[in-house]
Amino acid sequence: MVPAASGGDGTGSIRVPASCCGVVGLKPRRGRSSFAPDAGHGLEGMVNNHALTRTVRDCAALLDVIAGSAPGDPYGAAAPAVPFLESADRTPPAQRVLIATSSPFPTDRIDPEVVAAVEATGRLLEGLGHRLTPGAPTIDPDAVAEAIAVLHNVSNAQLHDLAQAHLGRAPREDEFEPSTWVMIREGFTTTGLDYANAIAAIHAETRRFAAGMAEHDVLLVPTLLAGPPPYGLLNQPRGTTRAFFDVEFATTGWTALANVTGWAAISLPLGQTSDGLPIGVQLMAPDEAILLSLARQLEQAAPWCSRIPPRWVAGTTTM
Repeated sequence: MVPAASGGDGTGSIRVPASCCGVVGLKPRRGRSSFAPDAGHGLEGMVNNHALTRTVRDCAALLDVIAGSAPGDPYGAAAPAVPFLESADRTPPAQRVLIATSSPFPTDRIDPEVVAAVEATGRLLEGLGHRLTPGAPTIDPDAVAEAIAVLHNVSNAQLHDLAQAHLGRAPREDEFEPSTWVMIREGFTTTGLDYANAIAAIHAETRRFAAGMAEHDVLLVPTLLAGPPPYGLLNQPRGTTRAFFDVEFATTGWTALANVTGWAAISLPLGQTSDGLPIGVQLMAPDEAILLSLARQLEQAAPWCSRIPPRWVAGTTTM
């Protein structure tokens, strides 16, 4: 509907809709852009802001616009050697790509069409001169899910406080989404020790993930473990925050690992289900430049911009 749309990504909220809508979605690396003047970071550094775009070059151009830190930021990413748009147009050197079609979190199954899309992308990368190795970095899925739940509880308790200051009264339950209200209520009883332990777990699992990627440059994985999920599936309250994320991660798989580690990650519309719905394939790396270069290579090898949904009317009045 538009050439680009802004987004924020704390466990995949740029890449998941990009996968469902057949567009490009980049979560930049931690510290790439500033949260000034209102905040230092979000969810202890797990949140990044950027955009969903139709093309890789648009994605890179917008990143050039927003990249940079502000005085007083708690941390920042090193400035790129060249503009990101220039990186997107460069042919990258051969990369060591680790390819995984499994999930790091417990799940019933991964759709064979998603597996096929990831494997086809791997073959494309091999044909472009990159080295593919099957495997996956290991993490403790229980520790990651529990830490993410705690951080969201605290963040949403803070959101409640912000809403109260804005309204001049205590906000009501019906003024929040039901799943948010569950997080708010749990946030009120989360202890400082819970919060400190969640941060420590995030850092420990980041080091574990990085060790598993030490001999590889890029990770190739699904964006979602199936095609676009049914409407409302991922935003239903589950009784507890942890149960909410267990359902989400059984559907999204790898997306949250980029947020936990601070790595850059990009979803590309490189596959389709048998009934014509988009399948996103995800690349992760410590920095955006190599992702944009690889993404542009893939976009040229398997173009997607001409792909139009069957009922798309392109601004006409025909139904």
